[in-house]
Amino acid sequence: MNDKQETALLRFLDTIKGLVTADDFITAAILVSKVKTAIRDNCKPETSEAVYTDLLKAVDQMGVRNPFRDQEQFFLIYKEAARLEALDWERAIAYMAPFSRLPVLPPVLVNVFAERFAINPKTVLIAEAEKFVPSLQHIVDGNKASRFVLTTNHAEFELALQNVFAGYDNVEVIRTDIYSYGFMNRRFDLIFASPIFGCRTLTENQYFMCREYDMTALENLSLHLSDGGRLVITLPARVTFASGKVNDLRKFIQQSYTIKEIAELPVGTVEGSAIKLYLLDIENTRPGDDDIVVRRYDGKREKKGCLSSLEIVGDTFVMLSELEEQGDWNLERIFAQQDEDYRVYRNSSVRKEKIGSVAQVFRGKSVNRKDPAGSIGVVNISNIGDYEIDYDGLEHLQEEDRKVASYLLREGDVLLPARGTTIRTAVFHEKAYPCIASSNIIVIRPDPKMLDSTYLKIFLDSPIGNKIISAAQQGMIVMNISYKDLNALEIPLPPLERQQEAVKEYLKELQIYRDTISAAKERWTEVLAKLQKF
Repeated sequence: MNDKQETALLRFLDTIKGLVTADDFITAAILVSKVKTAIRDNCKPETSEAVYTDLLKAVDQMGVRNPFRDQEQFFLIYKEAARLEALDWERAIAYMAPFSRLPVLPPVLVNVFAERFAINPKTVLIAEAEKFVPSLQHIVDGNKASRFVLTTNHAEFELALQNVFAGYDNVEVIRTDIYSYGFMNRRFDLIFASPIFGCRTLTENQYFMCREYDMTALENLSLHLSDGGRLVITLPARVTFASGKVNDLRKFIQQSYTIKEIAELPVGTVEGSAIKLYLLDIENTRPGDDDIVVRRYDGKREKKGCLSSLEIVGDTFVMLSELEEQGDWNLERIFAQQDEDYRVYRNSSVRKEKIGSVAQVFRGKSVNRKDPAGSIGVVNISNIGDYEIDYDGLEHLQEEDRKVASYLLREGDVLLPARGTTIRTAVFHEKAYPCIASSNIIVIRPDPKMLDSTYLKIFLDSPIGNKIISAAQQGMIVMNISYKDLNALEIPLPPLERQQEAVKEYLKELQIYRDTISAAKERWTEVLAKLQKF
């Protein structure tokens, strides 16, 4: 495309962006293209009335809502389209995607996907293919011996992709829902997918182990692999360590497929999202003794925030037996095995238990209305210090007892911020008034017969404890921990007597530390006061 056509394309897209709502960008471009073709093929005059009449016909044929306000607005956009020799559909989708909130993958990540073409697949499925622009056409052009099926769940993207690959004999575009059981009766040698993530809405299907969209996609697409076929898919961090149904799905994948690679991607890989993503590569062969590649990527960004490069900053491997023994795919733990302190901890004879088996874990209460005169104290993240809670700085709430009864904090509750930039914990001590934690705080209520609260704080504040908590994060720049996933984290659990011995020494030395700091501050204040008398 020459500079003149490049300028014309950007003007056309900018005009659509300025006059049409974001959800209608692609539909608007398709309608303009259809009208332009109809006017050309029928040798009609390019008058405002003629093009608008053809627009209304195209709207009826497509069965869509007219995204244009009126005839004048449409003709303004049409005149910009008339400057174009041909519309570069893939570039149009990529340009409009950020404004339409479409999570398009950066080309540097698509290149990582494309490395799997080394297996020379005959059949390829690219699920929700619109997310792979503007690299999609390049992939197809570079692998002409493969037959491609591109799926989308949206009528406008179906039409746009059909326009992109109008002259390709080896490409088929299908509108279907990859989150539905039996969405397609075919198997493929290679499947690419970047499913919906971070969405609370659950699929209605009862055929799958997990009802979250991303986990459903993993299970559903794996069932469409041919013998020896490969599935490459991006998933949120919780796929590597979460308990419950996600754990069941991990075991199913481990037992049914060969895991080729698990890779951690940098936060913000998908523009506009701070969720940490992982790339999973599995092969439809019986699991054996092959090495599983474990990688960690970092990347550089352009000024606009788009990921411009990916670099491997951590590279190791594990055996399937090691993953099975570990019980999850937690990469933080796998890389930490190379850390001497962590290795000593994991190999120590001290008993270890999951937090959920020795404590109750729950999220604090969402507080919308504050009342300075309220009778209930509210502990926020800002109130949690390195060693204790700032009770004097608590906000207050006035609420009916029945609405906060299940959230009332008890003596010995351990509080941990659910989000933020640092990991710190505090043990709650009962006050003369009732207190609750805000929804930004996770409450861990140890069973006092098994776990001492202060001992738990000592461990969680330790370098090893910090690593274990970091492994449960769903982001790296801003910590985001799920209280449900925290249940699955293992902590050391020596006999209660030994815990209490450690706590006794901790509290004794903490008091000495505080007294020393207080005395030093007092002495420093006195010295300054003396020296500053002139």
